Amino acid sequence: MNGKRAFVHSSGIVGNIVAHDDSSTQCPEHHFEIGIEQEEIVGVGWNYDANADPRFFFVHSSIAASRWTAYQFLLRFTAEERAAFRAAAITDPNVADFQQLAQAAQEVVSDDPMTVAGMAYLGSGGLLTSARRDEILGG
Repeated sequence: MNGKRAFVHSSGIVGNIVAHDDSSTQCPEHHFEIGIEQEEIVGVGWNYDANADPRFFFVHSSIAASRWTAYQFLLRFTAEERAAFRAAAITDPNVADFQQLAQAAQEVVSDDPMTVAGMAYLGSGGLLTSARRDEILGG
């Protein structure tokens, strides 16, 4: 192993990649931890399949991606959802990071690996249902 590990959501999407010696980073709920081998290439938002070769891979969507300004993207969430994210961001650094990146983005793209991973993480923490996630990213 090259000293890195991936946190993979139960859906098979990589949610985070951390240095192996960073013991302060805990594996989030609904995720499992995978050691990354020296020769493996992996990115946030990529898929993981233990039986595939390579184990980590990115799947391009056949559907045209939707694009929004940060403001347009955040307005796709309800006021209650945005309030829940702000509250969760106080104690969850992953929610805070996604929220901050989404606010700072020049453009949010529905199939961008960071968007996919962030939305998967919000779902894994119970902040969004999979149906709501799909509705928000649906265009």
